[in-house]
Amino acid sequence: MKVTWLISDTHFNHDRIATYCKRPDNFTDIIIKRWQEVVKAEDLIIHLGDVAIGNRRRVKDILSDLPGRKVLILGNHDRMHGPDWWMDQGFAFACQAMKYRNCWLTHEPSTSLADGCTVNIHGHLHNFTREVHPDYKAKSFHRLLAVEYTNYRPVNFDKFVAHPEKFKATIHLCE
Repeated sequence: MKVTWLISDTHFNHDRIATYCKRPDNFTDIIIKRWQEVVKAEDLIIHLGDVAIGNRRRVKDILSDLPGRKVLILGNHDRMHGPDWWMDQGFAFACQAMKYRNCWLTHEPSTSLADGCTVNIHGHLHNFTREVHPDYKAKSFHRLLAVEYTNYRPVNFDKFVAHPEKFKATIHLCE
């Protein structure tokens, strides 16, 4: 059976994100391993942005090792390249935002919902506190997806939509 998975803010090879968000030093390897453990070749995986930072030549190699049909919602760090570049790296499709079922999928939290959507699933905020994002005002329809809260693994789309509270870990403060 095909499964739809979500992941966000992998930041592959981004040394500073390990410090900012108190990630383990080998977080890239951990995310790759855990992705490979759950995602099958026939599955769909939607990445909510900020795929990799740093050595862009490694992006294609990393993505080729990751199973699933990959769709990318461009994150703030991904937009330096257009959708075509990301599709050349291994994504089946790349866009700024998309409707999937009744969900509005974005990288940054959206200020409103697209027609027919009931929630906005987004990344971008990681496990940051209000001190880091003082202007962020959570809306009732926001659902933050952060690998820091998912044990560095993709999550099942249906389970996340049904029970987003199960994917909120103890907040690790970013300094």
